[in-house]
Amino acid sequence: MGAYPMLDLLADVATEYGHAAADDTALDIGCGLGGPGRFLVDRFGCTVVGTDLLPQRIEVAQALTKKTGLEGRISYRVADATALPFEPGSFAQAWMLDVSMHIRDKSGLFGEIARVLRPEGLLVMHVQTAPIPEAMRPITRRALYIAPSLPQLIRTVDDAGLRVLTWRDTTGRVLEYFHGIRSRMEAAPAPAPGDEASGWREQGFAIVDGHIETLSMLGGRTGILVAKRTDPVAR
Repeated sequence: MGAYPMLDLLADVATEYGHAAADDTALDIGCGLGGPGRFLVDRFGCTVVGTDLLPQRIEVAQALTKKTGLEGRISYRVADATALPFEPGSFAQAWMLDVSMHIRDKSGLFGEIARVLRPEGLLVMHVQTAPIPEAMRPITRRALYIAPSLPQLIRTVDDAGLRVLTWRDTTGRVLEYFHGIRSRMEAAPAPAPGDEASGWREQGFAIVDGHIETLSMLGGRTGILVAKRTDPVAR
């Protein structure tokens, strides 16, 4: 779908501050179908643990990882990102890509990330900041979507015991990506009126148009944030 170059960019930025070595374990929070975790194993040779709140996603991620022959390097857990089932200092890095805006308890989220990172461990995340436009209201009524402003985000990360090292704006790249998605959607055959797929198509356009409106007209931004765990973290 065109998102692979963003993973490459994230890895390049993270490497400026320390990449995951072969004997390191990285945590992929909100792993979905597991693509970023498989990328990390392929790029750095590290071990990855992926977590997601939905068992169905974990099942698909496990199946896809087995098909790629990486099941020996990646494991998965159904887990709440605000109550991670891991010992303190378990991970060299924590990756979280476009996930934090779907979690209400930001302090709990970043506090847990700081807890499970080892000293000097890195948080690598991609995130969208506020505002959320009216065009996305049909989606935000069905799924949690809380995007803070960039200053609020940085303050919350810092308060959790993570020192922000860099913010790299990706708004232009993401806008180009969503315009490309919209063009492909427009070119696809429309479902017949009354077909269940018609409703999904309308929701898809609402999501894409909402992102485009946010980033092109309302001042919302997307970016890569890298932070380092400070020591000690009092938890």
